[in-house]
Amino acid sequence: MTDLFSWQALVALILGSLFGAVFGAIPGLTATLALSLFVPLALFLDPSLVLPAVIGISTAAIFAGDIGSITVKIPGTAASAAYSDEINRMGKGSMGFAMGVATLPSAVGAIIGVAILMAGAGVLAQFAKQFSSFEYFWLAVLGLVAGVFATQGKLVKGALSLGIGVLLSTMGLDPTLGFARFTFGSPELLSGVNYVVALIGLFGIAELLEQAYKGVVKTQAVATPEELSAQRRRLGHDYWVRPTRLMLRQKGAMVRSSLVGTAVGFLPGAGADLAAWLSSSLERMRSRKAHMTPAERSNLEEVVVLAGTTSNNAAVAGAWIPAMALGIPGDTLTAIVLGVFLIAGITPGPQLFTQNRDLVNQIYLAFAVASALLMPIMGLLAAYGAGYITRIPFRLLMGFILGLTVVGAYAINNNPFDIWAMLAMGLFGFLLKRGGFPLAQVVLGMVLGPLLEQNFMVSVIKVHWNLASFFERPVALILMLATLLVIVFGVRMNRLYRQSAAGPAPDVDRPVGSA
Repeated sequence: MTDLFSWQALVALILGSLFGAVFGAIPGLTATLALSLFVPLALFLDPSLVLPAVIGISTAAIFAGDIGSITVKIPGTAASAAYSDEINRMGKGSMGFAMGVATLPSAVGAIIGVAILMAGAGVLAQFAKQFSSFEYFWLAVLGLVAGVFATQGKLVKGALSLGIGVLLSTMGLDPTLGFARFTFGSPELLSGVNYVVALIGLFGIAELLEQAYKGVVKTQAVATPEELSAQRRRLGHDYWVRPTRLMLRQKGAMVRSSLVGTAVGFLPGAGADLAAWLSSSLERMRSRKAHMTPAERSNLEEVVVLAGTTSNNAAVAGAWIPAMALGIPGDTLTAIVLGVFLIAGITPGPQLFTQNRDLVNQIYLAFAVASALLMPIMGLLAAYGAGYITRIPFRLLMGFILGLTVVGAYAINNNPFDIWAMLAMGLFGFLLKRGGFPLAQVVLGMVLGPLLEQNFMVSVIKVHWNLASFFERPVALILMLATLLVIVFGVRMNRLYRQSAAGPAPDVDRPVGSA
C-alpha cells in the first residue's frame, strides 16, 4: 500500500469531499447512499486512495446537509433538521453568514473530535463497550426528553409531535417478534416508513404547500440583483469574520457541543443525528424568555445553529473511535467504512494501533485536512453558488424543488411507493404546521423511536421483564439522572419562559443573521 500523504491520496480526498458534498446537499441523497455507491469502486482502487476518499465523503456529506436548509428550507440530512428553521432564517439575513456558521463550527467540531480520537481512541472505545441495551434505552429517553423541552412554550404540541414520530416509527414488522403493525395489508409498509422519505415530505412538500397557501409562488426572485451584489461584496466578511466572532463569543457552547458530539458519536448506533439534536435542544432550553428583542432572538438562533453544526461533525470523528479500536460501527456510515476497511485488507481492532500505527496517523491527518482545509473552501463555494439560487423566480424554484424531492425519495430504495409516502407525509406535515405543531420533533421521534423500542425489548427479554434492571447498572443510572436533570432544568426554563410571555412583547422581528 502506498503512502496516504501522496498527491494521489490528496486528489482522492478532494474528489471524495466533492462527491460527499453533492450527496449531502440534495435531500434524499444521503451520506450513507454516497458511501454505498462508492463501495463497488473501492474494490478496484488502492487502499491508499480508498481511505482518504471515504474520509472526504463522510466529513463533507454531513456539513453539506445544511445547504438545502439554508437555500430552500429542506434539510439534506436528519442532523440538519435539528436546526433547519433557524439556519434558514439566517440565510435570509445573509447567505454568506449562514453558510459560514454551517461550515466553520463544523470544521472546529470535527478537529476537536479528531483530537479526542487521537488522544484516547482506545480508552474511549473501552468505555463504549460498557453500553448495553439498558444504556441505549436511557440514551434514547434522554434525547426524546430534551427534544420535548426544546420546543419553548409548546411543550404539549412538541410532545404530541414527538409521539406521532414514535408512532410512525412503529409501522412495519415488529423488530423483536416479527408481527406486522399498522401495515393495513400493504406489503409496501412491512418495512415501515423510511425516515429520510418522511423528512423530505415533512420539510420539502409541506414547505411547498405552505408557500402555495400563502401565495408566495406568485412572487418573483427572493433576492434582487442589487441585494445579490451587496451580499457578494460582504461575502468575505460574512463568511469568515462574523462566524469566527460568533465562535469566539460562544466558546462555552462550542466546547459543550464538541464534547457532546464526540461522546454521542463514539457510542455505537447513535451517530451525528442524535448529537445535533441533543446539542441544539440543550441550547434552546437555556433560553427562558418568551418575548425577545430581535437581537436576542437572533443571538439565540445563532447559538442553536452553532451548537448543532459543531456537534454533528464532531460526531463523525467520534464514530470512528469504536470502528477503529473495536471494529464496532458508530453509525451507518462507519458500518460501511468497516466494509471498506476489509476491502482494503485492514483489520480494525486494538491491533490496528500497534501493528499499523503509521496508517492510523495518516487517517488522523486525512481527517484534519478534510475538516480544516477542504470543508471551509467548499462552504465558501457553496455560499457563492447559493446566491444564484436566490435569483431564480420563486415559481421556477418551487418546481425544481418538487422535482428534486421526487427524485430524492425514489433514489432511497428505487421504489415508487416512497414517492407516494413522501407526498402523504408532506400533506400531513402541512396540516401539522398549520396547527402550530413543530415538525422537527416528528423526525426526532422517527429517528429515536426504533432505538428506544429495540433496546427496551432486548432489555426486558434479557431480564424476564424485571424492570428494576433498568436502574441497576452504573452508566444507565448516570443517564437516568441526566434525564431527570433535563426534566428539572426544562420545567424551570419553561416556567420562566411562560412568566416572560406574560410581559410586554417587543416590536418587530427581523431575519436572523442580518448585519
